[in-house]
Amino acid sequence: MVSSDSTSSYAALVDLVRDRATSSPFVVGIGGPVAVGKTTIVQALASGLEAEGRSANTLSTDAFLLSNQALNERGLLMRKGFPESYDDGAIRAALGALRAGEIARVHVYSHETYDVVPDATQLIAPADVILVEGIVALQPPTVEHLDLAIYVDAPEPRVREWFVERFVRLTAAAAGDAASFYRPFADMPPEQVRQIAEGTWDGINAPNLHAHIAPSAARADVVVVKAADHSIAEVRVLR
Repeated sequence: MVSSDSTSSYAALVDLVRDRATSSPFVVGIGGPVAVGKTTIVQALASGLEAEGRSANTLSTDAFLLSNQALNERGLLMRKGFPESYDDGAIRAALGALRAGEIARVHVYSHETYDVVPDATQLIAPADVILVEGIVALQPPTVEHLDLAIYVDAPEPRVREWFVERFVRLTAAAAGDAASFYRPFADMPPEQVRQIAEGTWDGINAPNLHAHIAPSAARADVVVVKAADHSIAEVRVLR
């Protein structure tokens, strides 16, 4: 399936999930690189399914990241986002509960502090469709619970630039927010902020992409290819 009309591509993706979801709960994984636009696709899927009378709840795999303290104690802080930085037991428990039609209790992850919120949990209720989003969504043990696997793809240089642009933008927005992860960078010259972002991609995100995230595309039933303007350029149905 190929389309240059992003609106129709989103609609086609909603139709595909709706048509495949012949049982409830139907668990869909949406994986892909950091900053490729997975969350936008998940939001479009949830809204489109709900507009057609299907209940849909979203679960981010960030909820299963170990806390920064735990990562630091294990020497994994610079491996955050790699498979070993997640609580596999919690993933199995939550997805097992949802597949059984039960409520799942998961941690709350803050994108302001880039850490698990201490003593905070959220409840994910059963639904017709459960959308599991994250860079490990198509990796074990998450992939073992999926009925449909979607990989969001774009050329690596493009995704790298999207990540850098987002880092710079969030740093600028954090100037007045002492709680933000990005606040320590806000007083730096823009070029230095960009260099930090590029170093983060090259030192952490790119190795993770090459070793774990990109190989998980082999498990995808559907590949969504993003265009330079972040629209959907193509939807490939593989199986």
